[in-house]
Amino acid sequence: MKFKEQHKTALAKVLSDLVQCDGIVNQGEIDFLQRAYSVFRITTTSRKKATRLSLADAVRTLKTLGDEEKTAILRVLQMLSMSDDDLAQSESQFITALLLSIGLRLPETEGIKAEFVSIPSLSFDTSNAVLYVEPAYHKRINARIRRDYDAICQVMASMGREFFYLPKVVSDLDRKKDTFRNTLGYLEPMLSSDQLDHIDRNLAQLNSVFFSKEIFLNHLNANGLSIQKPAYFLKIDTPMVGSGHDFLIIEIGGDPLDTIQRVAWLKANILNIDPPVNSMRETRLIEKFKADGNDSIHDELQYTGLHKIIIDTVLKYNVSQQISRLYITRQGDIFLTDRNNTEVKMPALCKALYIFFLLHEDGLSLSYLNDHKEELYNIYRSISTYGDDALLRKAIDNLTDFIGSTMNTNLSRIRKAFHDILGNEAGIYLIKGEKGGRKVVHLDRSLVVFEDRKAFS
Repeated sequence: MKFKEQHKTALAKVLSDLVQCDGIVNQGEIDFLQRAYSVFRITTTSRKKATRLSLADAVRTLKTLGDEEKTAILRVLQMLSMSDDDLAQSESQFITALLLSIGLRLPETEGIKAEFVSIPSLSFDTSNAVLYVEPAYHKRINARIRRDYDAICQVMASMGREFFYLPKVVSDLDRKKDTFRNTLGYLEPMLSSDQLDHIDRNLAQLNSVFFSKEIFLNHLNANGLSIQKPAYFLKIDTPMVGSGHDFLIIEIGGDPLDTIQRVAWLKANILNIDPPVNSMRETRLIEKFKADGNDSIHDELQYTGLHKIIIDTVLKYNVSQQISRLYITRQGDIFLTDRNNTEVKMPALCKALYIFFLLHEDGLSLSYLNDHKEELYNIYRSISTYGDDALLRKAIDNLTDFIGSTMNTNLSRIRKAFHDILGNEAGIYLIKGEKGGRKVVHLDRSLVVFEDRKAFS
């Protein structure tokens, strides 16, 4: 079997994400991982490289393998998922997504076209959602979805999912806009009356194609992936790495109900997918993964997200810990590289303001921000997932013109984001300065790493 170094790194990413996708890592899974690393000769270097790789990139790499290698990967994923004697829902979903997206030709997957992508963080939790996205209005597919809407919802419910049919969502918003405006007043108190009026005036003019492009497709097109037909978007539960969320895109080429029924069947029967063994090499590989008699350890420590918090807390209070580097992704997400790559989470407008001050090493007085309004807007536009330019500009106007408490609110959120992670050590990362004077982030810029500095120019 031909696994080059990039394939081994991609495989390490896939195996690690599968182990962690249910939130618990136990001894049986660690034992199996060690065996897999040995069998495939995956080095520590490759495993470290894998931590910086997105799942979408790993899948694209594995797609270049032949069917024999892809079959081996499927078998290993099946065995790994049962190494703890339990197949979690998130694990069956993960393997189904991998099977559909790496392009292994099987009778069970014939005719299903799927892609794995990473999309910047959305402002709502899509973990239990299946989102309908369309690059152009497709009369036949929309008619069939409306006809079979209840049946489609039932299939998705059997998968632990809820169907978000975008044309229906947009229609409901317009039909109930008075109620919706009242709701926004409570949930989005930062929105001004002008902004709420703008939403009222423009919502009826926009449709599911517009929102599909603004929320999803424009990002995919910018990264070289073009979606030609309506599709189901399913978020895949994976460890949070980087700024993106992993989605499986399933093209609706035929009947929408049949498409999702086939995916649901695959998920329910993923361990029963058994491609024929076509070579002695594959037979020898299977033999290497047979239990060695030490896998029935049930009293070992299980590693969960709580353990990660404990470890991060220990590192946080290690006084000998060096000042951590900051890593800024092209989407504007901020990570403390030397604090276990912990993300400094804050709203997009806060990120834009903070990145602006990182770029202006000498700092400046807040009263001069108005002179840099266009630069701030460009940064905010590049990292915001909200597609309305008028509202983005309004937010920058409010910030730079000191309307209301916008500036103080954003500075407070930036302070809190760093303090929540670093406590008293946060000061060097903050925007600080005398009242009315120059504000500066005093962090040595040699410790600031931009994934793509040009993304903010």
